Amino acid sequence: MEQTEKDLERIMAKLQKELPNAKILILSPNPVANGKTENSLGLNYLDYIQASEQVIKNNKCSYLNSKEEIEKRLSKKNMRLADILTNDNIHPNDQGHFIWFEVLQEYFKLMK
Repeated sequence: MEQTEKDLERIMAKLQKELPNAKILILSPNPVANGKTENSLGLNYLDYIQASEQVIKNNKCSYLNSKEEIEKRLSKKNMRLADILTNDNIHPNDQGHFIWFEVLQEYFKLMK
């Protein structure tokens, strides 16, 4: 986890330094089917998302929890996560990418 946080801080610092006038939005990863499965360190996908979100907010970068927003949309559309993932249960299929696009589109409409 510490390495993930350090890498994220390094990436954000580099972006802010090299692109000082850019508006940077960092997104959470998409939801995955096995997000609660623990790795050898006893951490799961959600642990990494939560830790990353905290690092991003501490560094005053814009952040969108797209995972949460995608899950809300799925609930409203009475869809399951499996409906929007490829067979690997990780990557979005075409429908999943479209829902992710809708989430981003809504975010940018609210930012105007």
